[in-house]
Amino acid sequence: MKKLPWIVFAMLLVFAIGYIVRTAPHLPPLVASHFNGAGYPSAYMTRGFYLKFMLAFGVGLPAAIVALLSLVYSRTKDVKLPNRDYWLAPERIAQTRSTLVSFGAWLGSLMVAMVCYAHWLILVAHRSVPPHFSRFLILGGLLAFALLTGGLLVLLLMAFRLPRRDRGHPADRCRA
Repeated sequence: MKKLPWIVFAMLLVFAIGYIVRTAPHLPPLVASHFNGAGYPSAYMTRGFYLKFMLAFGVGLPAAIVALLSLVYSRTKDVKLPNRDYWLAPERIAQTRSTLVSFGAWLGSLMVAMVCYAHWLILVAHRSVPPHFSRFLILGGLLAFALLTGGLLVLLLMAFRLPRRDRGHPADRCRA
């Protein structure tokens, strides 16, 4: 199994716990947790509930999704992949499973990072009175998250291309 995605994911989980727990006390007792299109608060929650919510959403949810993907992909025998006959062959299925599980850990890492970013935006919003949420910063963060997730999907598809030696010459494919 590839270790780097798991090291990154574990480090981000630990960072997220520390960051959220350490910075939540800087928020007011009643935290603006939802904002309208103009960036002004439209819903609040207590700081204690906000802390639990952010830990559940920023640590628990990504951990649960990665655990589920790991469980499913580590046992998969049939999955829709490019060149699936090649990648699901008995001699390569362990490598295929490892790649799918690793990509699940990378996806979890992106999720944790996005929630930490959203928490930072909440902290920044509460520096002004009344709190004001920057729609440009959240849109930028969502765009970055979408681009990184899209890039991750492209890398996943590229991981399941046929190796050069097994692709054959384009003219050979036309004759078949």
